[in-house]
Amino acid sequence: MKFLFPFHIFLILANGLLGAPDYVKDVKPLLASRCFDCHGALKQESKLRVDTAQAMLDAEMILPGKPEDSELIYRITTHEPEERMPPEHEGAMFIKDEVEIIRQWIANGAIAPKDEKPELDPKDHWAYQPITRPKLPPGFEKRNPVDGFVEAKLKEKGLTPQPPADPKILLRRLYLDVIGLPPTLEQVNTEKDYSKVVEELLASPHYGERWGRHWMDVWRYSDWYGLGGMLRHSQKHIWRWREWIVDSLNADKGYDRMVSEMLAGDELDPDNEDSIAGTGFLARNYYVFNRDTWLDSTIEHSAKAFLGITMNCAKCHDHKYDPISQIDYYNYRAFFEPHHIRLDAIPGETNFDKDGLPRSYDRDLNATTSLFLRGDPAIPDDKTDIQPLVPRMFRDFAPKIQRVSLPPSSWAPGTRSSFQQDQIKRAQKELALASEELKKIQSEKKEKHPGVKIEKLVNQKAESFSDGFEAERSDLWKIVGSGWRYQGGNLVQLEPVMSDQFVRSLKVHPRDFELTMEFRTTGGNKWKSVGVCFDIDADGKNGHIVYASAVDGAQKVQVAHRVNNRMAYPQKAQKRRAIQLDTNYVFKLQVRDNLLNVFLDNDHLISHQLPQRYNEGHIELLAFDAIAEFNEISVKKLPASTKLKPPTSSSELVDIDPVELPKAKLNAAKAKLVSIKARIAADELLIQNSESNSSDEVMAHSILSHKQYLVAKAEVELLTAKAGKKSAAEKKLKDLKKSLQQKGGEHAPLRGSRMALVSNVDKEPQYSALYEKESTGRRLALAKWITSSKNPLTARVAINHIWMRHFGSPLVKSSSDFGRRIPEPEHIELLDWLASELISSGWSMKKIHRIILTSETWKRSASNLNADPKTITFDKENKFYWRMNSRRMESQVVRDSLLHIGGELDLKIGGPSINPSPDSKRRAIYFLHSRDQQSKFLATFDDAEILACYERTESIVPQQALALSNGKVPLQMSEKLGTMGPKENTPYIRELFEKILCRLPTDEELQECLLFLDKMPKRSRLAHALLSHNDFLTIR
Repeated sequence: MKFLFPFHIFLILANGLLGAPDYVKDVKPLLASRCFDCHGALKQESKLRVDTAQAMLDAEMILPGKPEDSELIYRITTHEPEERMPPEHEGAMFIKDEVEIIRQWIANGAIAPKDEKPELDPKDHWAYQPITRPKLPPGFEKRNPVDGFVEAKLKEKGLTPQPPADPKILLRRLYLDVIGLPPTLEQVNTEKDYSKVVEELLASPHYGERWGRHWMDVWRYSDWYGLGGMLRHSQKHIWRWREWIVDSLNADKGYDRMVSEMLAGDELDPDNEDSIAGTGFLARNYYVFNRDTWLDSTIEHSAKAFLGITMNCAKCHDHKYDPISQIDYYNYRAFFEPHHIRLDAIPGETNFDKDGLPRSYDRDLNATTSLFLRGDPAIPDDKTDIQPLVPRMFRDFAPKIQRVSLPPSSWAPGTRSSFQQDQIKRAQKELALASEELKKIQSEKKEKHPGVKIEKLVNQKAESFSDGFEAERSDLWKIVGSGWRYQGGNLVQLEPVMSDQFVRSLKVHPRDFELTMEFRTTGGNKWKSVGVCFDIDADGKNGHIVYASAVDGAQKVQVAHRVNNRMAYPQKAQKRRAIQLDTNYVFKLQVRDNLLNVFLDNDHLISHQLPQRYNEGHIELLAFDAIAEFNEISVKKLPASTKLKPPTSSSELVDIDPVELPKAKLNAAKAKLVSIKARIAADELLIQNSESNSSDEVMAHSILSHKQYLVAKAEVELLTAKAGKKSAAEKKLKDLKKSLQQKGGEHAPLRGSRMALVSNVDKEPQYSALYEKESTGRRLALAKWITSSKNPLTARVAINHIWMRHFGSPLVKSSSDFGRRIPEPEHIELLDWLASELISSGWSMKKIHRIILTSETWKRSASNLNADPKTITFDKENKFYWRMNSRRMESQVVRDSLLHIGGELDLKIGGPSINPSPDSKRRAIYFLHSRDQQSKFLATFDDAEILACYERTESIVPQQALALSNGKVPLQMSEKLGTMGPKENTPYIRELFEKILCRLPTDEELQECLLFLDKMPKRSRLAHALLSHNDFLTIR
């Protein structure tokens, strides 16, 4: 392996050739990188400090002129694990050349500056100081506080600020900043006072959408994702948390209250669904496979988002830079240890797959936390006492943890009156439907005949069709199920499932027909059945099936019948036949009246009398528990000259009573309604007296009626069981009937929530429908500590996020790390004034927005035109805000603005997340946003990262220009804009500029556009060019 020599060492050694190593430049950086974290201001292990040369001299770690006798040299060169520094697992050893630099420095007398100062005490770090309101600079007392502090700095530095922005450009900036949409022509030409426009925008419901997306970045919003229908990350219906964010911002809910509800809404106000919805912040971190990974994310991102603390850096060892020990990390984890996630029912909906409220709750009140040595869960240190405690340095204002008594709506969610009524309504609806279905079947039932029913009805809609499956035919097939794919010139089923996945023809086949189908079975689980269905009625409940089964040891071709969703498999309608995997076969079916002939590879196998024919018959392709390929199919009218072979013996009559299943369904529906009402009564009794048992009359009735319902339900399941599941259904029914005969049992409370799986191998019914009657109060205590006015971090971190999104650059260098590595910000007084104002205003974010948006600092021009040369030279990066920062629109704003300018944006507020389709007209905040589903257009313009997005990146790549040039939305809006506006070109151009760029064209631009329209009369081309203009993409 080629050795890569560290470049910084090369420079140091090269410098050494010219003279002795320099302590400040060469030696101290080496010691700081390896030693200061344990022997500096943060910690003084063994009472030793090495952050100054004098400290090392005093401790006799170095002997000037005697490197080989110096303890420091011994410690950094020894290979004894107990002696070496840094210790094993806590840092890399000094390499040979680094040791040589330190050795030479000691040999040359260990010369260091006499005025060298030790590291600053962590307690003195600027971010850890109490927040106090600084006085406005002299002479600026009556000004907007933002202007007072900024202009005092400009005056101090001798810098000249830019003038205010053009009124129309300023209005465009304001609209995009506050609601994420550009102003209309009427709005950009308003004569309203600027401050009134600010108030109107802050009162707009679109303010919550715009700033909700900002906070969704910080708080890591992500819709659920997993594998198929299995949830692995986040929670289904997490959009309810997004709604909570938007609504809370629009209501100007205090930032402290929002943080508290996100961490502990279920403990803060356990009977308030709005408060509980905030705990979607915790639900988003759910990860089914590993609770440690889940809690690691919760710890890291709650600390970064709310406190600006990189708590995650102390998981494996004490923090290298900040006063956070490894014990602090696990103490912090202990606040979250008892909590779990569940979905609570939403009024009006009882199906948790359709809707629900993701929320947290405390599942294990006695949960303990262990410290993991080196952060490895496989090495728990049970000797170290871990308790829910905040970091030691900030513990003096930590509140006491007190358990929270919960209302029945929290610990017995099935007792909510809305849920109970929804359950009754649903059961009543099912009963009405079952009754109606039975009446319908009874009215249609014909008199039974001992022989076969010969029906010569003619289907007037019938037609022949064929398909080679080279490409999708939406005009011919209805595809149901996720396993179907068109690939390699075939239609394939890739999921060997026994659920309803089918391909059904939209056309109906002739009454008398001939069908040929080529197929191949390539795999599967057990049954591996592939075939075709015909005579399928509109509901898919009735029809006939011919299939080839490659099941081991019993391969066959079988004719089966589906009667009102019940299956029958006549013994005389099957033929044993070897069915090989990965082998092409051709089915040929000939049907005339009720006579069916089945051929496989032109071999006649079965002649069978069909018990009944159904009108408007459709074709279905069948792959049951199989992976299969369908190569081609042809369905045509059976020629009159074709002779069919009759059965050699009398066919087995399939005498399925069509009334039997509807009757069973009706019985089950009746039993369900009785059971639900009985369980509701028992639940109410349970709330009043938790000691109630099966001997109580109400409780006994609940137990018995529920048993009766389970038996009735199992009877329906047996009647509808598919091949391979019938024996299991029979056993289940037998067991339930046996249980019904036995006295007593356990009451089954209504399940008003769905608990998230503790492990991926668990099943939800294993969990109790009831929860703990108390919550630990740990998370509420943590929330109170974080939002305390004495906490030096929370308000500063929040202000930094808000400022960054108004100005495009933060006051503090890092938005997620306020630790000791981050230098004191230039505008510390401004940061602290705004932080103190946030707290004193009741944590009103709108109050802070109002102060910033009405400041002259925010209203300044972003242009360098005619700027003071000295100012430009001194402050190229605009650290002192002598002008406004130009910045590109965020991805959501780009897309929403395109649609808004074209008059196509759907401004509906709220609702479930939707597919990120270019055809959607909803605002982008409502798009599904997860690892598996993300808008390609938004991703091109630097959409929020799923795992963490405290600050968005701002790239410039060719794909962005291509997206604007070729994207569906830009092209459609260009066409729309091309048809709008005045007929004359000059006024059209002026209006187009104002619509898209919120400014009028210059004389030169106007002339160029007129020449363009003369050569290219299609106005949409000009609109398209302006939508790709840098002035459109840039907020100035």
